[in-house]
Amino acid sequence: MGPAVRFWLLMLALSGAVSAAILLVVSAFLPGAVLGEADTVGYVVSVFVALVSLALLVWSLTADTEGRESGRPG
Repeated sequence: MGPAVRFWLLMLALSGAVSAAILLVVSAFLPGAVLGEADTVGYVVSVFVALVSLALLVWSLTADTEGRESGRPG
């Protein structure tokens, strides 16, 4: 993967993590008052997006490193 793709994966992971943190704080101080049941779904989706994009980013970095170390052209 190119550097631009890695950058956007990192941005997606950061936005998912920030969104999850905001939803967690809102649901802790205002439980059910603002978003109702949607806050739980939003939190789970945000965490899922953050974890998947971080996993893709780590995979892309390790896959690129393995190709360079083995001497194969990447």
